[in-house]
Amino acid sequence: MTISIEKRFLAVASHYWQKFQINTIGRLFVTRPAQSMRHALNWIRLPSGIPNLRIAITAHVYYVELALDIIRLRNLFDGFVPVFLTAPLDRSDQLIDLVRGMPNVFVFPCENRGRDIAPFLNLLGAGTFDAFDAVLKLHTKRSPHLIDGNLRRKLLFTMLCGERFATYRLLESFKDPATGLVGWEKTYRTDPWFWMANRDRVLDVAERMNAGRYAKLGFFEGSMFWFRPKAIDAVRDLRLSSEAFEAEAGQLDGTLHHAIERCFTIAAWARGYTVRDISGRIL
Repeated sequence: MTISIEKRFLAVASHYWQKFQINTIGRLFVTRPAQSMRHALNWIRLPSGIPNLRIAITAHVYYVELALDIIRLRNLFDGFVPVFLTAPLDRSDQLIDLVRGMPNVFVFPCENRGRDIAPFLNLLGAGTFDAFDAVLKLHTKRSPHLIDGNLRRKLLFTMLCGERFATYRLLESFKDPATGLVGWEKTYRTDPWFWMANRDRVLDVAERMNAGRYAKLGFFEGSMFWFRPKAIDAVRDLRLSSEAFEAEAGQLDGTLHHAIERCFTIAAWARGYTVRDISGRIL
């Protein structure tokens, strides 16, 4: 697919405008005073009630010192919210020591391969999430090649599970059994520029999922979102092992995990599920 110079310019301009917003408004957004103000404003539009959903959190922990930030997110909910963490073999002992004694926190050591995607697919394929209605997928994103990598992670954590009532409103989308994925619209990419070096591989994976007719670009960059486990069965059915993913070499694009990142939405669409933003709008 060729992209006109004009469209490429607009896509790049939009991308850098968003980066500017993240590094200005976004930086203020995650400060403690801003969080306190949003918490107070959330009371103005209370959800109809706590969603009657079985909820879990899963994350890939490459940076162990950030694990507690993820575990604390479950404090927004009452009752049993398990946390399933994957970690590279050379970091898993440190993570196990960190969470020792914490109830309902489970650590799964894994090969450092396929970034957050391959370990996630291992848990998905093992049926780890089958008992849940909605699962929050995160990872300890730092993206050291980006000047705003840490800020992006903080914003994603905040938007997806930052305040109790905002998160309850988000989860109301899952009352509709057709809801498959819910993510922050500011990370949802549809412009052809975001195919980058992955289009051919995504189309190939889509065909293998019997989802070729649904293979369009629309994905949550960074692969952090809420999902209904059944909605991504088409990815699960690929039965991709860790060995299917390239060995870690600091790749920035063009790997299998970059392709699969763009396939979660395709898998959902192919099975009749919708993809929504955090306000419930269908994307």
